[in-house]
Amino acid sequence: MAKKRLFILIKDYPQLSQTYKENEIKYLYADFEVIIGSFASADLPYKQHYPYRIINSIQDVLDIIDEFKPDIIHGHYLHTIDTLHAASKYSGAPFTVRSHSFDILNRSPDYIKRYAAFVNSDHCAGMLVFPFLVNYLVQCGVHREKLIADWPVVDYDRFYNRLPNGKEIMNTGACIPKKNMESFVDLAAKIRDRTFVLYPIGYLRDQLTNYNTSFNNPVEMRETVEPFDMPAIYKQSEWLVYTANKKIPTVGWPVAIAEAQAAGVGVLVQRIRPDIVDFIGGAGFVFDELDEAAKILSQPYPEEMRERGFEHAKKSDIKVNIRKLHVLWQ
Repeated sequence: MAKKRLFILIKDYPQLSQTYKENEIKYLYADFEVIIGSFASADLPYKQHYPYRIINSIQDVLDIIDEFKPDIIHGHYLHTIDTLHAASKYSGAPFTVRSHSFDILNRSPDYIKRYAAFVNSDHCAGMLVFPFLVNYLVQCGVHREKLIADWPVVDYDRFYNRLPNGKEIMNTGACIPKKNMESFVDLAAKIRDRTFVLYPIGYLRDQLTNYNTSFNNPVEMRETVEPFDMPAIYKQSEWLVYTANKKIPTVGWPVAIAEAQAAGVGVLVQRIRPDIVDFIGGAGFVFDELDEAAKILSQPYPEEMRERGFEHAKKSDIKVNIRKLHVLWQ
């Protein structure tokens, strides 16, 4: 039987800080004939990725549809759903969308309502959404039956490793204000007898480097690592400290946390919302103030939490969760 044709219509592919798209695509390629179209090219691309076409206009989208004749259209982010809807209407193929955090968190009900009609339309087969955001979307007018609760997409098998970990304390991710990586420097300055390392991805890296220098470099600023080299990086660390800006509460459920748990790394996460505790699942700690974080880091990561982390991270396993898309596309 011929594979169904899947048109993945996304933005900024293959952006280094957005490897969740790559995780999803990897497990779709096995079962579908896939073509990827990306609005805008990545400013920080990773090297190993799937073939894609750059899309400069809606006419490019329509040309791909005429050529490829997709059976399904799929994309990411709530704010792209009007384009997905237009592509679906033109082609006759149903569409799905995977939402994230920044596209919904801290958005007003009026903003969400602008897109609700597209989600509720007959062209939309469903929207994947983090569990803690389902009720808010329903309150904003999205039909509950259109929403499929799902966890972040992590290539669990690539990170799962029970071998002993190193002793470094790490942080990683896009170097942008909402991640508040300056507080990671502040924390390192409090604990001078441990090795703090940061793998910042572009954006405000130079500004952060200058901030680190002003404190006599308590953090080792390392070069950005390709996504497929990250498993070895996690194994060098005892802890992942994930910082966030309480005034910009749009950090959702970062894939780095589940990746770290699968690799046996302890997680210590800024408490910016109650749902963060649910995401960690008893396999890590949250903190409010840096003195609290420093106290937690002064002790070894509990072995029972490490064991719980291996199991809990499976909730984000894309190899399993991809079936939710398969069901929608049936």
